[in-house]
Amino acid sequence: MKLKLKWWWYIAPAYLTAWSVIFSAWNLIDGTGMMAAFQVDIGEPSTFIMLNSAARYVAIAVGMVLGIWIFRTFHSILTVLLIRLVMDALDLYSGLVSGLIDNPTGIMQSCIMFIFPNLFALWTLIQLTQSSRKRQLIE
Repeated sequence: MKLKLKWWWYIAPAYLTAWSVIFSAWNLIDGTGMMAAFQVDIGEPSTFIMLNSAARYVAIAVGMVLGIWIFRTFHSILTVLLIRLVMDALDLYSGLVSGLIDNPTGIMQSCIMFIFPNLFALWTLIQLTQSSRKRQLIE
């Protein structure tokens, strides 16, 4: 059953979906150029590694579009938001381990831009669906 959520709920998922689609396409088209634009020195990476990384981001972007905007069921939305949250947490972890993120500002940027909006979307998804189920039981 497709969910009918309040209009404002879609702001955070739209933001996360847009980032996923834009960066996955950019990474697929020119991953090395994307890294250079962010002043990340990756040396001379293997074409396979760059395309493999891009393919994973494309898969997440496709999943977000399908799960949130096409199928729109509770479980499809929950699944893609959890996948995106895990990806963002692993990106933050790899940035910390590799030294790319080396100060509190980088951590806060990652949290504010990606992790907090995702947690907000997950929390409100659960709250809105639970309250609508309670209303259905009462009526």
